[in-house]
Amino acid sequence: MGRKDPGTTRKKIIDTALRLFLERGYEGASMNAISAESGITKGGIYHYFESKEHLFRVALQSITAQMDKWSSRQFRSVSTAEDLIGAVLGSIKSMRDAFSGIVREDHEKHPYSFLEVLISAARRDEGVRREMAAIYSQARDNMKALLLEARDRGEIRGEIDCDALALEINALMEGVMLLGVLDESMDLDAAGERVSRNIWTMIRA
Repeated sequence: MGRKDPGTTRKKIIDTALRLFLERGYEGASMNAISAESGITKGGIYHYFESKEHLFRVALQSITAQMDKWSSRQFRSVSTAEDLIGAVLGSIKSMRDAFSGIVREDHEKHPYSFLEVLISAARRDEGVRREMAAIYSQARDNMKALLLEARDRGEIRGEIDCDALALEINALMEGVMLLGVLDESMDLDAAGERVSRNIWTMIRA
C-alpha cells in the first residue's frame, strides 16, 4: 500500500477538529475525541500540531484564507465609496452563507455558533485571542484605507473620521448578523441595504 499524503492527513485532522469544535465547543473537543473521530492517533495529530490551541489557530487561519477569497470575489467591481459601503453592508446574508459553507454548518446552525467557539478559545488561550484581534484589526485597516482614498477623492465629507467609520461599519455588520440569528424572520438582504443607504446618506460629500 502507498503512503498517505501528509497534506490529506493534515486536512482530515483540521476538518474533524473544526466539526467537533462546532458540535462540542472548544473545551469539549478534546484531542482524544479528535483522534477517535478522525481515525488518526494522538501521536499522529501531534506530529502536525503541537497542541489543541495550535490546531485551533490553524483551523482559524484556514477559514480566514477562504473568507478572504470570498471577499476578493465579492468586492472585485467596487470602485467608489458608495459601492464599497453597499457591497460590505449589502453582502451580510451572502457573507453569512459563505461562512456557513466554509465551516460546514448545517441549516440549523449559524456563523455565530463558530464565533461562540472563537470567544471561548480566546478567553482560554492568549495566542487565539491575538490571532482573532489581528484578523479584525486587519479588516478595519483595509476598510479605513479605502475610505481615506474616497475622502481624498471628495466622495465623502472631509471631516469624517475614517478610522471610527471603519469600526462602525465592522460593528454594524456583526450586529446585523447577530440580530439575524436572534430573529430568523429578518430579511438580511433588505436590512443590509437599508443600513448601507443610511450610512451613505450621513457621510457623502
